[in-house]
Parts: sequence; C-alpha cells; structure tokens
Amino acid sequence: MNIRTAQVKDAEDLAKLFEQLGYACLPSELIERLESRVDGHNEIFVAEVGEGVVGVIVFNTLLPIHEPGKWGVVSALVVNESVRGQGVGAALLAHIELHARRLGCTQMELSSNESRKEAHAFYEKNGFSEKRKRFVRLLSA
Repeated sequence: MNIRTAQVKDAEDLAKLFEQLGYACLPSELIERLESRVDGHNEIFVAEVGEGVVGVIVFNTLLPIHEPGKWGVVSALVVNESVRGQGVGAALLAHIELHARRLGCTQMELSSNESRKEAHAFYEKNGFSEKRKRFVRLLSA
C-alpha cells in the first residue's frame, strides 16, 4: 500500500469513495477543490493498492486561540467497501497522526454520524475517544 497526496487525476476515484458514505460529489467539483488547496491548512491523502485508490483521508488544521497548540481535524475518512477491515483506514490514520505531530498539533479529532457504529468502534480501537457533542448549522450558499 502506498499513501500519497491526492492529485487531480484521483477525482473520479474520490467521487466514488465519497459516494459510499452518501456524499454526492461530481469529479469536476473535486477537481476544483483539489486545485484550490493553497492555504496549507488542509491536506488530502489517498491510499493506493496497485493502480487503484482504495481510501482517502482529509485533514485540516486549526489554531484555536483559547488553547495552546494546533488541532488536527479529520473531516473525512473513507475506505472502499471492498477492502474494509484490511488495514487501509488504520494506515491512513497512522499517516495523518505522524503528519499532525510534525505540524505541532496537540490533538486530533473527527466526527462520525451517530448511525456508523462500526466506524465508532474502529476509531476507538485506533486511540480516539468520544469527548463532545457537535452542533451544526447549515448556511445556504
């Protein structure tokens, strides 16, 4: 398995992965988002097996003013259904943890839909623990 930075050429594979979690993304939209990542506060890594992308993790950094250090936030982690349970997700999390440490992050966090019980067990197995409730207000475009 190879983990690398996502590229524009991955857009179609990424759209298929995000669709597995119920997020409808067009490859053209993903290309635009991949090309606009210039601020250094978010990174997208993919896991490849052979010639195919089988997983993706989206990582963002925040600099809270009320606590010391940076926070690393995983805003998406998807592993292709055909290879779940084979270590791809754990490898992506381990990769991002090393990356977060290099950036000086003092914690990492992620959110997961309440219905994804298997994902919750996976995150706990990989060192995450439930800490807070998350409240979201959607803003219209």
